Amino acid sequence: MPATVDVGGLIDSNRMGRVQWTVVVLCGLIALLDGFDLQAIGLAAPIIAQTLHIPPQTLGAVFSAALAGLALGAFGLGPVADRYGRKKVLVGATLCFGVFTVMTALATSLNELLAYRFLTGLGLGGAMPSFIALTAEYSPRDQRATMVAIEWAGFPLGGVVGGLLGSQLIPTVGWQALFYIGGLLPVVLVPLLILFLPESLNYMVRTGTAPERVARLLRRMFPGANLPEGARFVLSEGEGKGVPVRELFVPERAFGTAMLWVSFFVAFMLLVTNSAWSPILLKAEGMEVSRSALAMAAFNFGSVFGSSAAGWLITRFGAALVLPLSFVVAAASLIAVGQGAPSPGLVTAAEALFGLSMGCGSSGLIVLAALFYPTQIRSTGVGWSMGMGRFGSFIGPLVVGALVAAKLPITTVFLLIGLACLIPVIPCALTGAGRRARTVQV
Repeated sequence: MPATVDVGGLIDSNRMGRVQWTVVVLCGLIALLDGFDLQAIGLAAPIIAQTLHIPPQTLGAVFSAALAGLALGAFGLGPVADRYGRKKVLVGATLCFGVFTVMTALATSLNELLAYRFLTGLGLGGAMPSFIALTAEYSPRDQRATMVAIEWAGFPLGGVVGGLLGSQLIPTVGWQALFYIGGLLPVVLVPLLILFLPESLNYMVRTGTAPERVARLLRRMFPGANLPEGARFVLSEGEGKGVPVRELFVPERAFGTAMLWVSFFVAFMLLVTNSAWSPILLKAEGMEVSRSALAMAAFNFGSVFGSSAAGWLITRFGAALVLPLSFVVAAASLIAVGQGAPSPGLVTAAEALFGLSMGCGSSGLIVLAALFYPTQIRSTGVGWSMGMGRFGSFIGPLVVGALVAAKLPITTVFLLIGLACLIPVIPCALTGAGRRARTVQV
């Protein structure tokens, strides 16, 4: 009888090593490029509108084109990654969003811009479930929440880079430079993913990959591990049953899934709406693009800290406390942005606080989803949650575009989108998913 080795137990009982940190860094770079792209389009939008003669209210459609692709990619490619492998999907999605980000810089009409932004979003949306699942599966249980949160901090860090570069490049060499940078970097990253990123161990075991390949990877990760020749590798979680998406709604997960979807929808709607529309709204209040770019860099800088702290805070205090509090602070700070405009100091301080609180809230939701779902449906669970978030991201810019078209005062627009931050408070406070995430065996 061959010896049995529990892969998850082996990862949980060892410290993070070089292979695992390679996974976290490579996946974090993809998150960074996602954040860079989102901030780049928000800062470049006023200049693009002038160049391509796009009415301001139509910019909502430009923002939402990429976000529609993000939602479709997250919904559609999460299950594909569960079935065919995280790495394959991640490599293809990264190449896709790199190529079409470059094409965005070459757009000469509104229709071309919409098409390129949609295809960029498709790649970004497809990448996210895979890199979150990979990070969760390569991290020991007691560090899993922290690792996912640290990785997702790459998203606002990319926004910081985009904001700082945008404040310098847009006035000097033009908006296209941001998209050349944001597109070429993921294309360069693809060979590194192919060479150095391992496939999910959990996926390999679950799909019957040759034991020799699994053992070889485990020996790279844990040189001192005792792996008998001919060992049989298993997962302590066991195998899923039925259609993966249906598994999200089995009785023990249905309520948690519904609460996650509501919260993701609103949180990501607000994150993207702020990044996309705030530079335009602030410009209408008299703030220069260079000043609003610095304010958005402060927002993303605050979000880096909030995102990084989310995993530790949830592990310590539970999502049912941390997430509602984050959304309450986010509501107050976003309303303050509208009240403070056009003062650069007040707007920058309020945006930094909004980034801190909403970064914690959004990253905390991602941590919660990664912990809530077991391995066999983790990419599907995270992907569909992110898909709901991206669907909210698609709706948000369109709604703000309608508010702008209705000629509402800018302070009223910020008030309305700030109040929307309160919507996830009750779902996060009532659900037992936060307490479950602290104890679930993943």
